[in-house]
Amino acid sequence: MSWFRLWTRCGCKHLGSLYFSFFSALVPCFDCQPWLKPRIRRKRFMSLEDDIQQYIGYFKEQVESIQQLESPLFRKILYTGVIDTLGRAAFPMMQGHRQRVVQFIDSCSGWQDKDRVSAVQLVLSLEENQRTSGQLYGAMKSRVISWDAWAIIRPNSDPMLDEAYNVAVQDEKKFVDEARYIALFYAYRNHLVHEFRMPGYGIEISNNPSTPYYHSYEGRPWQLVFPAPFFQRLCLNCLAGLESYLKVEQRNPYDSYEFGSLWRRR
Repeated sequence: MSWFRLWTRCGCKHLGSLYFSFFSALVPCFDCQPWLKPRIRRKRFMSLEDDIQQYIGYFKEQVESIQQLESPLFRKILYTGVIDTLGRAAFPMMQGHRQRVVQFIDSCSGWQDKDRVSAVQLVLSLEENQRTSGQLYGAMKSRVISWDAWAIIRPNSDPMLDEAYNVAVQDEKKFVDEARYIALFYAYRNHLVHEFRMPGYGIEISNNPSTPYYHSYEGRPWQLVFPAPFFQRLCLNCLAGLESYLKVEQRNPYDSYEFGSLWRRR
């Protein structure tokens, strides 16, 4: 049978990098499915270092592409998709999705504020659960009241996890854990992915949007904002941390995924 170069079915107008037979014309091209290339070529031609560089480079390009989108909502949804995927490369055997994402950010992001506790979110949670008579509520409420009503409040105004634990009784610690920044990020992620919206009523108004912040509304609680540039920065830091982790562990990221025609995998 003669061999010749064909268009692929993806409609992208890319010419494949191989000569396909007539029957292989339905295979997506490597430009649209870049993960296929290392799976086909890796065992014979590519080293572990090559695979790690290919994987990390691919996702860096995707983060750059996401940055070009105008909608903060769309950007945030896609950034969380990247972080979900990277977490699987780091911890493929970890079964719980929440546990894997939180552990990945905890281990690879270098996020300095991940162990801070949102005083505002903690106060709201304690009020909702009618736990307003204890020392924890009093300490967090006093902290929030002390903030300048028209200021942009940064994460360093919130307590660290240990500081909040020190004024909490045992059955209040679950509320502290839920208000930890890294737990709030996962809650935010769920709103994005499952409800196509951002939680709360915050708006992106800061002149330094690379970190979370609070702003106030008259007659409303302080609003905690996780701005889109913060998601981008977190993605890039996670990529850098994952690259180092894979090299130290001598782990190939592609081994964390199953490839093939079958969609539903184990």
